[in-house]
Amino acid sequence: MLRQNRDHGTRWLPWTRTTTTGSPRLYCLPFAGGAAQFFRPWTAAARPLSVEVVPVELPGHGTRLLDPPLTDMAAVVDALCEEVLRRESGPYAILGHSMGAKIAYAVAEELERRPGATPPARLFVSGALPASATEPRPLHGLPDAELLAELSAMGGTPPGILANAELMELMLPVIRADLTLFERWRAPAGSRVSCPITAFAGRDDRVVPVEPTAGWADHTSASFALHVHPGGHFFLREEMDRMLGRMAAELHGRPAPEAM
Repeated sequence: MLRQNRDHGTRWLPWTRTTTTGSPRLYCLPFAGGAAQFFRPWTAAARPLSVEVVPVELPGHGTRLLDPPLTDMAAVVDALCEEVLRRESGPYAILGHSMGAKIAYAVAEELERRPGATPPARLFVSGALPASATEPRPLHGLPDAELLAELSAMGGTPPGILANAELMELMLPVIRADLTLFERWRAPAGSRVSCPITAFAGRDDRVVPVEPTAGWADHTSASFALHVHPGGHFFLREEMDRMLGRMAAELHGRPAPEAM
């Protein structure tokens, strides 16, 4: 049974199980402007695979619209590390898409530094340049019209929402805050985590092409795998089942499903 909780900790994790399943948890971090609700369908889809999906809600998004959005990576990482440390003593993993991939890496890196902490068993990154890469074209300072055009080209926001002036007046400051967080933070060159990294890429992604995604291999001292899926930057919408199948196989040490 899932419930939305109201205490400080579960504001970050709005849909947590009332009782533990004993399955490894997969903390899921969204893209810029995205909310935990995006990963809500994943919670049910992952259950038959013996994986517990835990969507993460950032301040200013979804169920936390009244909380000021954060632009400081250190503040986000510190809060998320505290939430993970409160819950985890066994194997778990983190997944991040686009902006979420950078946050996921920063959290994993910090958890490895903290004495007595249980770091993630695996890190999954999706639709993202390597953590130390510079974003080729920062978007957070663009005028509204140009930013809206960029968001439209990415394909992550329905056209009807982008055309709703009142709604975008509320959403654009949050999206800008996310982009500021995302574009101003870079991992130090040569930084690595000790857990394996699996990267997912969209074959037709014009925002993050497949080739540079392979650079995530330089951010782990363990194994690396790259899976290319059909679709653009938001390929994970259509590829949820295949991605979950591959992640569950890696978490449980089973043979991975056949590549597409």
